[in-house]
Parts: sequence; C-alpha cells; structure tokens
Amino acid sequence: MSEKRKRLVVKDNLLVEASHSLNLVPQRLIVLAIIEAREKGTMIKAGGILKIKASDYVKHFNVKRNAAYQALKSAADELLIATFKWHSKDENGISEVNISQFVQRVTYVEDAAYIKIMFSEDIMPLITRLDKKYTEYDLIQISDLNSGYSLRIFEMLMQWIGNKNPPTIRLEEFREKLGLSKDQYSNMSDFKKRVLNPSLKEINLKTNIEASYKQDKEGVKITGFKLISKYKKIVKPKIIDVNKAEKNEEKISQVAKKIPKLTDSQIETFGDKLYKNFDFRRDVVGQESEFVGKSEAESKLIIKEMLADQTKLNNWQKHMLAVGYCYPEKQN
Repeated sequence: MSEKRKRLVVKDNLLVEASHSLNLVPQRLIVLAIIEAREKGTMIKAGGILKIKASDYVKHFNVKRNAAYQALKSAADELLIATFKWHSKDENGISEVNISQFVQRVTYVEDAAYIKIMFSEDIMPLITRLDKKYTEYDLIQISDLNSGYSLRIFEMLMQWIGNKNPPTIRLEEFREKLGLSKDQYSNMSDFKKRVLNPSLKEINLKTNIEASYKQDKEGVKITGFKLISKYKKIVKPKIIDVNKAEKNEEKISQVAKKIPKLTDSQIETFGDKLYKNFDFRRDVVGQESEFVGKSEAESKLIIKEMLADQTKLNNWQKHMLAVGYCYPEKQN
C-alpha cells in the first residue's frame, strides 16, 4: 500500500452532506479514524475498534507533541455527546431525516498516548461500505486548515470539484450543515465576514483547490449559494529547445539552468514559501523521512537547512519557480 493511499480520506456523500456542529479537532479525529479504518485493508464491521495515536496527530497536523494527546482526548469527549443529522429514503422512496451519534465508546490510554474509538453503527457504513456517491481527498490537503468551518466547506467543495454548475445549497440548509444555530451570524454580512469568506480564503491559501461561490437571490435577498471549485494549475518551468540555445544564449532553458547559492535572506524567504506550497508539501514534506513527526517550525527549519545544499536546491527547481524564484539576469 502506497503512502499516498494510506492518507486517502473517503466519505460517503451522506456523511459529507450531514449536519453537525463539531469543532476542528473532532473533525480531524474522524479523518484519522477513517484512514485507520482503510489501512486495516478489510471492511470493518460495525463496532470495530480504531486506535488513534497522538504521534499521528502530530505528524499530520503539525501540532506540538505535548499537546497532541490532550487534543485527542478533548475531541473524543466532544464526539461522545455529539450527534449528526442525515437524510435518507425509506423503501417507498419517501424522504427520512435521521439523527444519530458519531461514536458509541471511547477508550483513553494516557500512558501510551493514544485513544481508541468505536464508531456508531450508522457511521461505519458511511466510511467503509462506499457506493458510487462518495467524496475523497488526500489528508495533506486539509492538514493546515485551522477552522472547523473551513474543513466542512472544503469537503462540500470537493464533492463537486470541477463542476461548473454545482447545485445550489439553500441558505438555511447551508447554515444547518455548518452547525450554526438560528442566532449565530444570522445577519448575512456577519455570516460572510465570520464564516464563508474566511473559510474560502483559507482554503484557497492552504489547499490545492481554487474556491469561490455564486449567490442565488430572490429579489435582493440571498437565498442560497453555489460552491464552485477546481484544482489549481501546476506551475511548470518553461522549457526551451536546448539546440536553439546554442544559437541564442538568451534562450537557455530554465530546466538547464542551475540555481546559484542562496543568501541567508533568500533561504528564510523561500523556506517559508515552500512550506506553504501544497505541491511541495505533497512531493517533499509528505514523502521524505526527515519530516516524519516534525512540527511546522521543525519542518521549516529542515527545509531551510536543505536549501543550503546545492544538490537539494536544484532538485527543487520546479518548486522554487512555483513559489516565485527568478533566476538572476546573468549566470556564470
């Protein structure tokens, strides 16, 4: 099983569309549990026990090691009392509204820094017995999101990724899916300012998709939103025929060029930029052993140390160009 496969998060669309008010960390806990379920290699029966280690939380979400276990414990506490609402149809095709619990049991193992959770019978089919209607994404796409609203909206966006005309989500339904009560951000300007716009801004900055929305109106009143998303284009270095470069030295291929030694200032700047770049995090941070279990600060330090290595620096040319590096006008 490849490393990328191990990080694949897959949810039935019934779960993606469900309404709940979970905060960020419990949502992350569910994501880790889904990955754990898939790594077992076989469909887990309802009532299966899933172990979530604090070290995995540190690795995937760049939190401090000493805070990881307490974060998981608090998240599990929240899951024990949380419910979600989801829709289905009975044998006659009549719509049903279901309210169920996420988990039915949690076990705390503080000495070994892990917890065990037992999902409810209603949840297990939604993460293991998937039909054609499901949503999937790589864990690294949401590892830097710091808002529960951002994570929820990201999953909604992924459900219709690339669709130029996604269905309209009615405003009341949208608010319910996000777990907002009637008096929370009831004013549209507050809803946009506190929930929708910050979430889309964070998604656009920290994931590999471009997100926006269109408004549905009745007169001047906003009644719903279309969530629009597409994958970001991969920035590739411009490649010029090397044979022509012999006739015109100004047309040296960017691929043929080498990046000269960076200054300390450049290392600081591009170290931070590389860490924020999704493709770099997927191709380098997510694959190389040096970054396993490291926090955000530790990972940035490792990147900056590697930028001082000319071999490593030039291996990262396409990532450097993607984050704004420009070759000097003259190279020896």
